[in-house]
Amino acid sequence: MNRLPPIFGKFTTHLWYILLTPAFFLVFFFIYTPFGSLEALDMGRGLFFFNVTIMMCILLVIMAIMHLAFYLLYRHMSQSLWQLIGWIDLEIIVTTFFFAMYICLMGGSKVPYFEEVAICLQYTFLTLFYPFFGITMICLLVHMERREIPTEQPGESVRFQDASGKVRIVLAKDAILFVKAEENYVKVHYLDNDRVKDYQLRTSMTAIAPLMEKHGMFRCQRSYYINPRHIVALRKDANELISAEIKATGLSIPVSRKVYQELSARL
Repeated sequence: MNRLPPIFGKFTTHLWYILLTPAFFLVFFFIYTPFGSLEALDMGRGLFFFNVTIMMCILLVIMAIMHLAFYLLYRHMSQSLWQLIGWIDLEIIVTTFFFAMYICLMGGSKVPYFEEVAICLQYTFLTLFYPFFGITMICLLVHMERREIPTEQPGESVRFQDASGKVRIVLAKDAILFVKAEENYVKVHYLDNDRVKDYQLRTSMTAIAPLMEKHGMFRCQRSYYINPRHIVALRKDANELISAEIKATGLSIPVSRKVYQELSARL
């Protein structure tokens, strides 16, 4: 599955990228002086450590801007793992252009700018691949460790918190039908004595994602989590749009084509 785990929608995750990637760059160059960088960045004036430090600062600024943008756009994305990979590739390209510009301006390059870009691109990729890959793998491992297999305890409760962390409503897992995003809120639809009710909560889908996954809810579409226990059928209309029919309510919830097969396997 190519869906991006909820951990990549958290600010702390992007803070790891912002801080650890430049730190790795600085230590890696100071200790190993790879790719003939000592001669290229020394520029015959003893500027190696100065230039590496400035380039680290350039990388830090680019990482901060790019990852802040990703964090702010996360909830509006399809949240695919390929989006993260593409974003990281874009960061490497942007960093390369600024590194090449800095080297040319400092007089350390005797080649045209775009030739310097081509040279910097391969070295930037080889250097930044390690922290990007390492941080991403750590995040995936943390996500897998936190993820719990849903149990079938009939009395299991789900505690919904608002944006401030205060518990606003506690529901039995089996009573929850689905959760829908509505601007700056989410609306929890549930059964109470066989009647469908809803509760509006000031929070985001990203914030409740770990809670939903922990209790076996399925993100069938960007704006919906659904309880698979209440699905009686998956249907396609004449336009090939997929929906999940909720048992005994007459309600239908849209289902993304990307997750249709996975949801079918859960039923």
